Amino acid sequence: MSSKYRMTRIAAYKAFQDNGHRHARNIATDQPGSKVKLFGPELLATYEAECRRKRRFIKETVEAEQRLGRMVKALRLIMSDTKFRSLLVSESLATMPKPLAQRLQGLTVESQTAAHACESPSDSSAQSVGGICPDVLNFLQDYPVKVKIFGLLRHVLPARQLEIAKLMVAMERVTFTYEKLLVAFTPRALLAEGFDPTTVANASKDQLDAMTPKLDRLSREFLSAVERRGSVSLELLAAGRYLDRLMNNPRAVRYLARNFSGHFEEFHNLSVPYK
Repeated sequence: MSSKYRMTRIAAYKAFQDNGHRHARNIATDQPGSKVKLFGPELLATYEAECRRKRRFIKETVEAEQRLGRMVKALRLIMSDTKFRSLLVSESLATMPKPLAQRLQGLTVESQTAAHACESPSDSSAQSVGGICPDVLNFLQDYPVKVKIFGLLRHVLPARQLEIAKLMVAMERVTFTYEKLLVAFTPRALLAEGFDPTTVANASKDQLDAMTPKLDRLSREFLSAVERRGSVSLELLAAGRYLDRLMNNPRAVRYLARNFSGHFEEFHNLSVPYK
């Protein structure tokens, strides 16, 4: 795609700020393909593919969390044994990764992040720029964004604007075509007054209304999984490496086999690298 059809967030912000809605609309409608609809077969295929991708990511995240939970449960069990803790000290294995130690104490990265978010709420009173929520402009500042993307975002409410921006970035699809899909399947309550989603998708209102709840639910679950996935993956890696060290220590292995024989196979399985 030619660079003349792309504009950075800063340039877009200035365009909106200096010229308001009229100029933003003119920029958007000047872009090639900005009025092309998503047609029936393409729309349905894209919709189904989108649902599959989100379900797969959510499933993988839940599986990672479950495995981490099993690791924490196993470590809590063996760490409750005073003699085993003494053995770990003598083998220089008493120090475990900080995130793992915190999780054993009932603290998680997710809970700390949530607490921080509560302490630092976003400024909901900030004035929109050309109909675009400032949080969206800030969120997209490091991404090359076509100006017509901002033009279409004006047709959904601020909360949905930010959600769409997060979905585009998380799916690595900051494109006008993908945005049209998300706008088309926006719940009615989050559409700007007077906007008809059938202007971007060649489908009836009844069809869109029937398909929107499923994708909306998956999108929310997906964004929640995205927020959790990074910290869980890091903790899972750290926990796996620590368990691997334990299971490669002859004294630790003999102690576990003798005193935790009913759990030994689980310890071994959890020490195997997670794929």
